[in-house]
Amino acid sequence: MLNLAGTSFDFGNVLFAVLQECEHQRRALLPKEAEARLREIAARKLGEIRASYEEAGGLPAYWQTLEREVMEASLPQYIAHAIEQTRLEQSNYDLWRRGDPASRAILGLAGLVIGGLIWKAPFIPIFEEAIAFVLAGAGFFYPEIKRLISEARHTRFLNRLVTSAERYQKNRRIHAYSTQTELEEAMRALDGGRSPAIGAKAPDGGHAPPVHPDHAAPVGPDPARPTGRRHPGRHA
Repeated sequence: MLNLAGTSFDFGNVLFAVLQECEHQRRALLPKEAEARLREIAARKLGEIRASYEEAGGLPAYWQTLEREVMEASLPQYIAHAIEQTRLEQSNYDLWRRGDPASRAILGLAGLVIGGLIWKAPFIPIFEEAIAFVLAGAGFFYPEIKRLISEARHTRFLNRLVTSAERYQKNRRIHAYSTQTELEEAMRALDGGRSPAIGAKAPDGGHAPPVHPDHAAPVGPDPARPTGRRHPGRHA
């Protein structure tokens, strides 16, 4: 698998651009149309990237593999995760009473009570009274903590998709099986289309025979052409 158009068209970079475009628009999508619209957004972004790729002189075979990796391998995983992430964001991460001030106060009070019980319990070796206030603060800010954890999990999932695509492209054991036609096409693209294919036919319809070293044109001056030297003549 040869990428002749530059590193900006590597699997990881292209997938990153597609996912960023989908992430930019997914929060505005309705749940019932999210899957179809995300596929449409990804296909449109790939079309924009393909126009630049073709201008850069990339090979069609490489683009077909790249498009299959994005649309068939990575995008289905992303869509399922993105729909769930959007649901969590719209429901305020399934928080009790959607994390309103009253629920925060109750959670903070519960944390204070639990922390006090832990500090008083003789079988739990905790010697700091601040444990109760730490748990009270954690209860009060629990909505923010859950939101940060959910967003970090979603970001880590997106990074894992990009990293997986990069590893797939660089895995030589997977892409070591190239046909002769693919290699010839890549060589012609590297040489600007001047290199003939192996086994190409001559203009008369037959195969062009190889030139034997004994039949090659001699190197050096033409013997029938005067060299400018004069042979010494006889003196009278």
